[in-house]
Amino acid sequence: MNLLTLTEKVSLAKSDKHFLNALLLDYMPFIKKCVASSFFKSQSRADNLTDAMLAFAHSVQTYNQEQGAFIQYAATVIRNRLFDSVRKELSARKRFFSFSTLINEKDTTWETEISLQAYNKAEEEEKLSLEIEEINSEFAKWGFSWAVLLKKCPKQERSRRIAMHVAETVRQDADLLADTLRTRQLPVSRLAALYPKKALENYRHYIIALIILSQGDYPYIYSFLPHHFTIEEENS
Repeated sequence: MNLLTLTEKVSLAKSDKHFLNALLLDYMPFIKKCVASSFFKSQSRADNLTDAMLAFAHSVQTYNQEQGAFIQYAATVIRNRLFDSVRKELSARKRFFSFSTLINEKDTTWETEISLQAYNKAEEEEKLSLEIEEINSEFAKWGFSWAVLLKKCPKQERSRRIAMHVAETVRQDADLLADTLRTRQLPVSRLAALYPKKALENYRHYIIALIILSQGDYPYIYSFLPHHFTIEEENS
């Protein structure tokens, strides 16, 4: 078995239970590491490990090479399984605590407060995750991704301010905005009269991302944008 590549092992494990069990044993340290790195710990370690093992087996059955490296794919499947389990548990707890509060609104224990805070954090994490997936799909329509955006983000504060000025100029001009959204291209030639062409080309992805985020319903991601995104010209 050790002479086979991991991809070959996964392929064999899809139809051979003994091979699958052997693969589980071989990668138990990896599975335990995924459990240990899980942010949410509301369930017992044994429950988390069981969920992670089931998720690993599921990742074997659903994996194909187009999804990238198996290890990264399995880690994502395990993380999502653990998160879903915790989210369901916290949701049930919130329903219980809501019922308890109706019985006695003044009797709110510190345990209840902590659990509700944990639920709200998990809920926010889930919504942020969904927004990231949605905005990544939108970025793909414009020909780039989060990974590309991170590489293309301006490093200096002055450069970021220029990029934000450009994005705000597009947002405030109805024709420019309509053309940008329709063509999914930054109108560099029209903006070159106002801003350096090199800056427009270098920061194009960052500028487009600001425009996309401002036009869509992405409250969690948008909250990370600079508060001065709606730029007012400084007094000279």
